[in-house]
Amino acid sequence: ATLGPAARPPALPARPTVEAPGERAANAVVDLPGASVRLAGCCTPVPPDEVTAFAVRGGVVTVHRVGCAGAARMKSAGRAEIGVRWGDTSECRVTLVAESFGRPHLLADLTEAIALEGVAIVSATVEPPSQQRVRHTYTLQLPDAAHLPALMRAMRNVPGVYDVSRAQHSATAAR
Repeated sequence: ATLGPAARPPALPARPTVEAPGERAANAVVDLPGASVRLAGCCTPVPPDEVTAFAVRGGVVTVHRVGCAGAARMKSAGRAEIGVRWGDTSECRVTLVAESFGRPHLLADLTEAIALEGVAIVSATVEPPSQQRVRHTYTLQLPDAAHLPALMRAMRNVPGVYDVSRAQHSATAAR
């Protein structure tokens, strides 16, 4: 049976798929008037990273960290770089990977260390232990990008954690 017009739930407003120019989430200002800015998921750039940018489909400019494999592929494919600089460097999103030895209450201790730094956890993934080692991946919303080194130190100071680094996603692109 199909629903008639009266039985259908009201349509939800359309959600934008990219961030609008000047939006705080992007934190990057590009030299292409009217372009939407998106931070690349492959390298998750945050201030003060050195960055480069490339125009992609639909008037969107994607910002990558200098040295990112995805940016290298864009260059080798002949894409022109777009001028980019960091604007408001206050709030930003970053993905961190914590490598640790498995132990009871480790997840609770790590999330507490993150919370004590005033950082919001957007998402978290904990891989099953392998040879007594555990990998935690956190996507975090920082109130200030300048606080990233202190946050990483606080996470490293949790007993059992031996490394905290920025996530390096593999960029899949047609060659």
